[in-house]
Amino acid sequence: MMDKRRTAAIYMRVARAPRAWIYCRTARPDAFALRVQQNALYDFAGKNRYEVVGCTAKHESGVEMARPGLAEITNAVLRGGVDILLVHSTSRLGRAPYATLEFIGWLAEHGVEIVCMNGELSALDTGRLLRTMQAVRNKADL
Repeated sequence: MMDKRRTAAIYMRVARAPRAWIYCRTARPDAFALRVQQNALYDFAGKNRYEVVGCTAKHESGVEMARPGLAEITNAVLRGGVDILLVHSTSRLGRAPYATLEFIGWLAEHGVEIVCMNGELSALDTGRLLRTMQAVRNKADL
């Protein structure tokens, strides 16, 4: 028989709202565009009953994946505090397709789902893209 504390902990994990991290990015300094993204994502999170546990809003290039905004997300994921990464579109994560897919794959390995507010990328699409990318890489290695 499980003790009451363990039973309560299991119930809380199952019953809690998904923990979402919001990520907003603009390539050029545009406070208005960044605020519009952020407000829309907070509204989306509220409508979908996500618990927003963090928000990163940065003006930074999407070409390089080594940037402070993604480092914040990476640290939160490594701490185990994120279930969903909420973005407006995949282009906000990055502009380099393979590097962006690698990051999405890394998130998936850590149990984090990407949710695009515009419906652009589903979990099924992500899986297909990752398998395609791996197949291309495997052919290149031959």
